[in-house]
Amino acid sequence: MHTNIPSISESFNAKTTSTEELCNTFITNDFFDQLACPNNSIMIGPRGSGKTTLMRMLEVESLEIWNRENSDKYRDIIDFSGVFIPTDRYWKKQYEKIQEVINSSNITQVERERMDKALYLLDVLFIYHVIEQFLSVVNYRCSRIVNKKNKFRSVDISKEDEMELVLELSSLYGCTPKINSIRSLFSSIVIKKQDISKSANRLIKGSDETCDLDEISLIEILNSSVSIVNNYLNESHGKWAFLFDELELAPDLIIQPLVDEMRGGHKDIIYKLALSPYHQDISITHNTDSSMKEQDLNYINLTGLNDKEGSKFAKQLCTSLFVRKGLFENIENYFESPKPTNIDKDFKELISKDEYFRLYLEDRNLIRDEYRANDSLLRKVKFIAHLRNYKRDENNQIKRRRRPADYYAGFDHICKAVEYNPRMLIGLMNKFIPIAKEGKVSLAAQLNSLDEYFQSFKALLSTIALDSNNSKFNNIYDFIDEIANYFNNEIYGVEFKSEPKGSFIINDKINEGLLEIVGYALNAGALISVDTDIGTFNKKKEGLRNVCRLSYMFSHSYGLLMTRQKEMDLDELIYSTALNKANVNIVKLFKNTNPKQYNLELK
Repeated sequence: MHTNIPSISESFNAKTTSTEELCNTFITNDFFDQLACPNNSIMIGPRGSGKTTLMRMLEVESLEIWNRENSDKYRDIIDFSGVFIPTDRYWKKQYEKIQEVINSSNITQVERERMDKALYLLDVLFIYHVIEQFLSVVNYRCSRIVNKKNKFRSVDISKEDEMELVLELSSLYGCTPKINSIRSLFSSIVIKKQDISKSANRLIKGSDETCDLDEISLIEILNSSVSIVNNYLNESHGKWAFLFDELELAPDLIIQPLVDEMRGGHKDIIYKLALSPYHQDISITHNTDSSMKEQDLNYINLTGLNDKEGSKFAKQLCTSLFVRKGLFENIENYFESPKPTNIDKDFKELISKDEYFRLYLEDRNLIRDEYRANDSLLRKVKFIAHLRNYKRDENNQIKRRRRPADYYAGFDHICKAVEYNPRMLIGLMNKFIPIAKEGKVSLAAQLNSLDEYFQSFKALLSTIALDSNNSKFNNIYDFIDEIANYFNNEIYGVEFKSEPKGSFIINDKINEGLLEIVGYALNAGALISVDTDIGTFNKKKEGLRNVCRLSYMFSHSYGLLMTRQKEMDLDELIYSTALNKANVNIVKLFKNTNPKQYNLELK
């Protein structure tokens, strides 16, 4: 399994975007409204689903400089100071190096003790990373030199109080700033992080290193930090929201305490965590003290966007992109639309060549002289008939067509195909804008661009390796391909089916190896969870019952419908395919590491 994942084209990446650019392009949605509430939150979604953007827009600096429609409303509503905490990728690499050494078969006791020290240092390093982000916000709020138009969460603190505050925090953090200012304290934390990282590296490389750092707890140090800062800012009930992003890159021993703290934690601290759909060892309800759904926190499932909300968001986002490039018409006017489905033509042609379709209609007394689109008895099968007719020639044989049906084109269907994923939408629109300046984006151009994305997505999934006794299954894409072909046969097989199967149910009887593969596919965005209010699960399978479907990104390539289809048990699906006798498992470079959200970097 590779961790250097290829990108899907080029697009917007909120992680590397300046705060000004982020604020200029941000489009609010229902998810942001939920996240902006003063509650502990767990936000679930695969890579590229917009988690980082939503988190960063809750930062104090973002809310200060954001001056677009509705920004004043959110400044009035939000009464906490947001501290955005990205996961340090270099720290993650160090952690993986240590895991590699620990899991080697010939490790000595001395080496194991050295690696245990290094792991402890990395835990401490993460704590100081959080402190660094916290102090950055404290410094911004207290700054006397930053010009702040909106004064969001801005405070005045005397130099004497600032000096006392720094002395208190310096004692708590075990560091010595050169002068008693918040800026100097911030710098001393940066230097301390660097020293800890160097010590960890020396241990990883085999050198002896003493660890003279006191044991510290992230939760305890945040509790103390907030209490001290609130005291000196004269905010007895000042709320602070710690916005932990990309927690799929962090080890479970860091994530689980954050989840657990969401129940009965510090009265002035709010935790908002961005998680992937599947975390191998993370439990939201793993004991009686854990946070329980809707009692202490709200769950935000970014894959749960319905067509109405998804279309609304996509139109707002894409319109803003077009307007910035001087294209001011209704966004849909720039895209050629497919002709309406001719149900009369499709039904009559299919009846003449497909005996099973004719029998289906005859058995239900649905043979007509003319077939109308408004006939409720025919409506539920009209798209199945349309696609089936498109695929079959006059001899009822499957045509060898390279181009997908026009059914998959049009602005709304293109947006739906990428699951309203903001990063993918931005990438696609950046392709379409130059074409739109010259005229309409043709159906062919839409489908070609969609297929380019599909090919990149396919390449990405192919990097997630599987171990199997069947050479047909080498990676996650092979696994998905087998499922997609089964669902394809439900629509285009010999027998006509008015309710083709197109989704599957996983439950607590699923074996861990298969569950992990499904989990990785969910995290990569290849599968979509459609029937869970929480949107996340783990290998413990606590009360697990989840319905999954393929991402609509696969629809045009496999000729699948873009609506939720009939469910079947995953066991039945596996038994009905070549996966039945294939012993498949995820290949890992490191044991006990977390399934990752694979990088869909669309710049």
